[in-house]
Amino acid sequence: MWEKIKEKFFNKKFLTFGIIGAFNTVFCLLVNRGLIALGTEVGVASILSDAIAMIPSYILNMHFTYHSKMSWQSFVTFPLSYVPGWIISFVIVEILSRGLGVPEQWAKLVSVPIYIPVNFLCMSFIVGTFGRKSEKE
Repeated sequence: MWEKIKEKFFNKKFLTFGIIGAFNTVFCLLVNRGLIALGTEVGVASILSDAIAMIPSYILNMHFTYHSKMSWQSFVTFPLSYVPGWIISFVIVEILSRGLGVPEQWAKLVSVPIYIPVNFLCMSFIVGTFGRKSEKE
């Protein structure tokens, strides 16, 4: 089992995915803060910044992580790859913060090592299903 985990997650593709994810997180936070500074309501700013940040995330991941051609089909299905990770993260945060009394900011942090690999696996499936491979691979 350890060999399968190493094979899936200790490679250039996962590292690239993580670097793009870190960039995307910073970009999303900057967009969020900018929208709030412009007077957008916090909840609306959060949703808009997530949606806006998916665009460079899609482009960068398709090009650098998966070396796949972009298409409208893969672009539309790309956000679906985030849903299982969001659900898992939500459940972990709820259990830790409400059930075990862990502060919310720490509870979210604890979910990250689980959320990221789940997101990577889901995104790999979505891209593999709906993305067309380019000649790079």
